[in-house]
Amino acid sequence: MTRLAWAALLLSGFSLAGGQPTWQGTWAATAGSSGAFAGTWNSVPGEAPDTVAGHWSLRDQNGAELATGTWAAGKEGRVWKGTWQVRRPSGQVYDGSWRAPVELPAGSHFEAAIAKAVSGNWGLGRLAGAWTIRAYTQ
Repeated sequence: MTRLAWAALLLSGFSLAGGQPTWQGTWAATAGSSGAFAGTWNSVPGEAPDTVAGHWSLRDQNGAELATGTWAAGKEGRVWKGTWQVRRPSGQVYDGSWRAPVELPAGSHFEAAIAKAVSGNWGLGRLAGAWTIRAYTQ
């Protein structure tokens, strides 16, 4: 899927409301030698098959929210690819991309992919790192 299509997924309205399955969890990421980051995430199924969209937050070591954003993803074969955007309290906006190959059959869906910890890579311009998410039952 093209970056433009991912951006459209991010910008399309979605709600974490009744009737649809929802997922949530925690995430952690590294950014080269800049250190480690962590936060929370949630998502709902997208309008197209094998797509999801949601919100995420960046939190400090004490759990205070530092920034919030959106994310969207779609599966291509055995790889989940997505985009993310975050807004800092100052109003500054960042966006980037991520990907995660999964060791599951090509026909599996998002809930199978997050049944255990999932790891992948992310990028923002010249910055890049690794990330891991964990889901938990609501």
